[in-house]
Amino acid sequence: MKNLADVQALRQIKVKFLGPTNHRGARVKIYEHGRWVGDKTESVIVPFSYSEGGADKQAFNLLTDNGFNVVARAETSKEYIFLCDNWDENFVKLNTIK
Repeated sequence: MKNLADVQALRQIKVKFLGPTNHRGARVKIYEHGRWVGDKTESVIVPFSYSEGGADKQAFNLLTDNGFNVVARAETSKEYIFLCDNWDENFVKLNTIK
């Protein structure tokens, strides 16, 4: 039987497509909820790139280009989810995405 301690801990990065409005173009929101009490949700919103494909592909490219090690992915009807294993000295803050 597997123990909980044997299961790898991963960071959950969520991605949501934000459609255009009367005042803003389409955007992609990439965010990570705080893991501890008192931690705030970190997020980055970037313009949607029609040339890159979907919001999931654009977010994946941004994450990997900025040092995130994506090891798995999932999705719901409202968002995409990337699981990353950046911890310790490899920890990358979400707000450093360019």
